[in-house]
Amino acid sequence: MKLRAFVLALALAACGQPAEQAKTQQSEAPDPFTMSIEVGRYGVMLSQIQSLTRETPDAVEQDVTAPADLARRLRETVWEYNLARSGLCARGLYTQVSCGPTFQPVWIGEPVDSAPSLEELQTRSTAVGEEVMGFWNTVCEAARAAETDEEARAYVCAIE
Repeated sequence: MKLRAFVLALALAACGQPAEQAKTQQSEAPDPFTMSIEVGRYGVMLSQIQSLTRETPDAVEQDVTAPADLARRLRETVWEYNLARSGLCARGLYTQVSCGPTFQPVWIGEPVDSAPSLEELQTRSTAVGEEVMGFWNTVCEAARAAETDEEARAYVCAIE
């Protein structure tokens, strides 16, 4: 019986500790410098993951024409677009096109193995293209205007 009471007392004491720790942590004001370091570490971790897996020999080769791969690449393009805009907005650049709401089409959170029809993928691609091209045109026009060398200006944002 004493053993049961002791175990119960330990369990109750253990249950109370996280709540006390949480109260202590909540009473301390968050430090923005510490949070900045934490967020920076997350970015470094993601960069390391990309570096470590870039040349993985057992990686599956993607069929770039498969609907699931096209859908995934469209989602990734939307994420990259939103990241590019966010970074420019944070730096106060091209605010008229970078600081608006993020582009969040209804399909952005679909399952990784989603394979919409080619007709649906074309509709999505057109919508993504309109978003990206408008952003790209604004930034490229400004870059061309800033380029003083006429020959170099012809190569600003050249795709082909």
